[in-house]
Amino acid sequence: MLNVLLIKKTMRALGLTGKDVGDACGVTKEAASNWLKGESMPRPSKLLDLAELLKLPVEQLMAPIEARPEPVVAYRMRGNRMPTLAAREAGDEVARHLRQLVPLTAGHSFFTNRGIPEPNLSEACIGDAVAATRSLLNLSPDEKVTHDHLFQLFSKIGVILVPVFWGGDREGHENAMSVYLPDSRTTWVLFNLGCRIDDFSYWLAHELGHALTLHALQGDDGEKFAERFAQKLLFPESVAAQALQAIRAADNPLATATWFAGSFDVSIVTVVKAADGVARQHGEAPTGLDTGPFYGTWKRNRKNFPTAAQQLFGTDEPAALEYIVKSEQMFGTPVFRALARFQQLEGRSPAFVAATLNVNMGDGLVLSQALAELSD
Repeated sequence: MLNVLLIKKTMRALGLTGKDVGDACGVTKEAASNWLKGESMPRPSKLLDLAELLKLPVEQLMAPIEARPEPVVAYRMRGNRMPTLAAREAGDEVARHLRQLVPLTAGHSFFTNRGIPEPNLSEACIGDAVAATRSLLNLSPDEKVTHDHLFQLFSKIGVILVPVFWGGDREGHENAMSVYLPDSRTTWVLFNLGCRIDDFSYWLAHELGHALTLHALQGDDGEKFAERFAQKLLFPESVAAQALQAIRAADNPLATATWFAGSFDVSIVTVVKAADGVARQHGEAPTGLDTGPFYGTWKRNRKNFPTAAQQLFGTDEPAALEYIVKSEQMFGTPVFRALARFQQLEGRSPAFVAATLNVNMGDGLVLSQALAELSD
């Protein structure tokens, strides 16, 4: 693999362009561009030409061979299903592209010292993590946590937020994905602005759980921790115990559960699961709501909830530049400036933008143009 950073640094010092490299090595500008992106290697004869152009020994053109720790990607598909092979490959592709943006996010406070030492799935560990998180926000044990609170938390621990539009019917990473890059110790959280608002805080809290444990808890253990952490953070056990008693005593249990959900900005499913969890712990009767018809009613009713984009932007389809600028203002994300800087250095690259954000090429083209305008 080429030592791309050294080659580009030397090219800048010598005032050379990608076309100059191609001309000197007898290849097209596109071929030279692929070398400089690390996507291909020059043949030995071309490597000698490159070394002569840059006035560097051939051995310095090669990057040191060393094992790079693999990124850790955590996500679940709709209905909490395990991701398909295609979805896993897409997640790995996102991680590879984000890795290239790390040097372009200079000045951002990365995730370095906010984490849970030796996390595990015990109720005590999860409870301590929730208590510490609430303490960071100066919230009481049963005070409501809003999505604005969660954005503050991500900022406090240095996580890079990546707001994306994956739509409401996307098969893949429909709600959120977290990526941990061990070599740079950076954590990136992609979250879907097409998510219904009743689930929005849950998925943010779920990814927060990953951000606090991702380097230690992975796979199913990571998912279990994130799920329990999000539930306890957003709908505390003390409130869940109240909900359990109120639902069992109510003439209309569903309406009572709905009231609790609205009061804490969570879905009714979170309320029922939390209340039934308290019942199991104490050997008591559950709410009785956890049935097939209940989930059918929930799915039908949740179509009435606005999406996160509608609540935050006022529309599901903001113009690309508006989406970028408002996302920077709302979430403090450096990802779009990093993408714009990448395009300044490498040229317009809709495919790179699309792969980084896990969107289709059509959206990649539109966003690539908006990023170019952002740089003007």
